[in-house]
Formats: sequence, structure tokens, C-alpha cells
Amino acid sequence: MQKRQLPNGKWQFTEGYKDKDGKYRRITVIKPNKTRASEKEAYEELQEKIKEKLEDKIELKTIGYYKNEFLEIKKNAVSINTLNSYEICLKLLEDDLYLDDITKLKYEKKLIEYREMYSPGHVKLIKTIFNIFFKFIKSYYVPTFDINLEYTLSKEDKFKEKQKIKYIETNKIPEVLESIAHPITKDFVTVQLLTGLRVGELLAITPKDIDIKNKTLSVNKTKHTSGIFTSPKTLSSVRIIEIDDRTLNILMRYISASETLFNTNISTLNYNLKKVKLSTHMFRHTHVALLVEAGVPIKVISERLGHSKIDTTLNIYTHVTENMKLDLRTKLNNLCADITQK
Repeated sequence: MQKRQLPNGKWQFTEGYKDKDGKYRRITVIKPNKTRASEKEAYEELQEKIKEKLEDKIELKTIGYYKNEFLEIKKNAVSINTLNSYEICLKLLEDDLYLDDITKLKYEKKLIEYREMYSPGHVKLIKTIFNIFFKFIKSYYVPTFDINLEYTLSKEDKFKEKQKIKYIETNKIPEVLESIAHPITKDFVTVQLLTGLRVGELLAITPKDIDIKNKTLSVNKTKHTSGIFTSPKTLSSVRIIEIDDRTLNILMRYISASETLFNTNISTLNYNLKKVKLSTHMFRHTHVALLVEAGVPIKVISERLGHSKIDTTLNIYTHVTENMKLDLRTKLNNLCADITQK
């Protein structure tokens, strides 16, 4: 640090440094005198000014600002359902927070607390969305904000999630269908049972999606609870599936002047199914159980369901039904009989 007295009697303290381009720069501060205390003060001020010059000054904003920017960009890049999930989960981050208020330890503890309020799967979703949001802030606004939350399901959590996956035992299907009093709902879930379509995909089916001659159904859009039509959940969800005669007959009965076949909505379907403790997704799960029991290869099942990865099918839809257990028992008995006869 250089120092010299000015004509007015004050002292000028100067420090040199190299900027980001390697050029030599000088910076100064003025003090009224040259005492040990003023020299120390001048030195500290000079170092702070150099630091500011070398670092990009980042204007920190509240989480609310970053959330608005994030959702604005994502609304044209993700599906309506995904955007809705982003909005719901990010509400857990208070708008008036600053980035300094968010630490890895603090929010991993919060994830544990959320287990008291939400299902294990939903907590995992919250973690994923928080990380996507934090990465957005780091990439576009604050490079030093580097937080990646970790959360894994416990064995107990995994068991609970598995128990949530409900389906209908194939030997009880006739009884279950008979319990549904509302005709349209009954036909709707019967088609789900025979095709494995998601509820939004089936609600979006139009007459032109049916190929009567080849007995196929084109799945190329989905209908949301808001009534809006969009492309399906993923690229792999756009598919053509084979249908049987019963499915074709049901679909043909609903061809009318309406744009879509089934003139109903998710709320009505759920209302009618809850009366008998059922849900639309149970019939999609049961379709998989039927295919597994029939010995259909898992890759074929995965493509029929519109999954992008076979792992999704294996992790979620591999059910062990009562019929499969009986079939295994029969095969074991036959195997034992063959062995003892040899």
C-alpha cells in the first residue's frame, strides 16, 4: 500500500491490483491523517473495494422473485400437470426468504418434517422440484448458490408406497364392474381395464383416433381437469395400441356429434367410483396384472402403457396377484412331480 500527503494536508492511500483481464489497476482512499488506526482502516477499505471490483456484484432478490421467473419460463416448457406440481411444491418456500436463509441442512430437515404431512412419494417429489428450482437459480442468477438436497425413502416408506398401488384381483373383476351403477363410468373403466389408458388419455379419444379395420387406437393427446387438451405425458405416451372386439364395441357406442367419445370428466368419474371405493387408476393397474398373468413380455407392456423406461413398469406395475400365486403353486407342484418321477 502506497501513501502520500496531499497539498490540503490529508493522506492518500493507494493499492494496486490486476483485474480479470490481467490489466494493472490502482485504487485509492483518502484519510484525514496518517495514524496507525487510519492506515489500518484505509487498508481494509482498499481490500474491500478490490474485492468488489474483481467480483460481479450480484443483487440478491427474494425467493418470490425467483419463483415467478422460474414458473414463467417453465410454463411453455412442461405439461400443465407438471407446472401445477411445481406451483404446489414451491409454495412451501416462503416468498420473502432470501437465498442466505436456505441451507442444505435446514431444508433436508424440513423434508423429514414433511413426512408427517405428506406421503413418502410426495416428499420425494418436493425434493426433486426444490432441486430443479435451486439449479435454475444457480444457472441463471447466482452461480455461488449451490444446494442439492438429498432424500431417500426408508424401507418403511417404500413399503407404504407399494401398499398404495391398488388393483383388482382378476377373479373379482366381474363383481367389481357389476358394483358400478353409473353406465358411462362403468363403460369408461371397462375400456381402461382392457387398454391400460390413463384417464386423461381416454377422455381425449375422438372418433378419428379409432381404426376400425385394423382394430387399433391412436393415443396422441390428454385432457386435463381444466378441460384443456395437450400432448400426452411424455413423448413415449404417443402410441398406437391394439384393442379387442369388446373395447371396439364400447367405443363405437359412444360415437356421436361430440368431439370426444366420453362426454364426462374426471370429477364425475371419481364421484361415481368413490361410492364403491374404487379409482380410475386401479383399472390401469389391473390391465397390467392381466397382461403379466397372460405372460406378455414386460417390454411390450411398457410400450403399451406409454412408459419411457421399462424400469417404470417394473417398479410400479409388477403386481403379484392371487391368480399368479396359484399359477406358481401349480407349476411348483408339477415341477416336483416331474422330479420325483425321474
